[in-house]
Amino acid sequence: MLKRGSNALSSVKFGLLGHKIAYSLSPLIHNTVFKLLGVDASYEIVDIPEEVFDSEIRKVLATYRGLNVTIPYKTRILTYLTDQDDVARTVGAVNTILITEDKVIGYNTDVRGIVEAFKLRNVDLSGRTVLILGAGGAARAAVYAAHIMGASAIYVCNRTLERALELKRHFENYGINVRVEDWDRRAELARVCDVVINCTPVGTQSWDSPLPENVFRKGQAVLDMVYRPRLTKLLNDAYRCGAIIVDGLIVLIFQALAADEIWLGRPVLSVDMFRHVENVLVEHVPDCKLPEDLRT
Repeated sequence: MLKRGSNALSSVKFGLLGHKIAYSLSPLIHNTVFKLLGVDASYEIVDIPEEVFDSEIRKVLATYRGLNVTIPYKTRILTYLTDQDDVARTVGAVNTILITEDKVIGYNTDVRGIVEAFKLRNVDLSGRTVLILGAGGAARAAVYAAHIMGASAIYVCNRTLERALELKRHFENYGINVRVEDWDRRAELARVCDVVINCTPVGTQSWDSPLPENVFRKGQAVLDMVYRPRLTKLLNDAYRCGAIIVDGLIVLIFQALAADEIWLGRPVLSVDMFRHVENVLVEHVPDCKLPEDLRT
């Protein structure tokens, strides 16, 4: 077992902390990376029922070297952190934890996942207008990603207006302007914005979309954070209208590689590593495949 604070990696345990998350692709992604790098480490699901979270979490933190955090604990885990990096603090959401001898440090790798996904598809956000659907942790990461990539304006639409306003107030503290619009205006904004990012769960394991099929246009870029199915209805509609599409699996893989860099303390994220992991997922998980004409 790794002695915390040591640089040696031996039989290290990592995991995904959440509840009812057996569907997750994270174990396959991270264990593939560890195998490719020749690292003696493993990654597993850490499923804790909500009613025993507070009694079990300290045991978990003593067992694992690093964790990804997902629903329903992205907020609840904040109490147990000793520090956060600047990105996580600015975003106001943590999805990755590094556990050392005396620290539990929170990070946000979703931001880098989104940035790298756009770069892979050669999408430049500089000077462009961005519409973000949703106001949760993924939407916060999307706001900050759009900001650091140079977006000229960032719009947020969410079903619950107050949650979107809370997001706006949070980012105002960091000098980032977010324009909140009513949920009913989302289609109107989608027609005129250069980039659309779906951070709602609409489309997960279903053929539903948060937007009408006729709002997209050629030259627009559309990213869907939903990754199962990989080709969502939203992306299919956008592609048929000539838009550049960026699927959620790309974001998922890149954010995972960014987490591995934090945990292992070495370069991991690259297009080659992305392709290796993508090929493994396509081979083992049917809904990770894309139609031939959409592959790059």
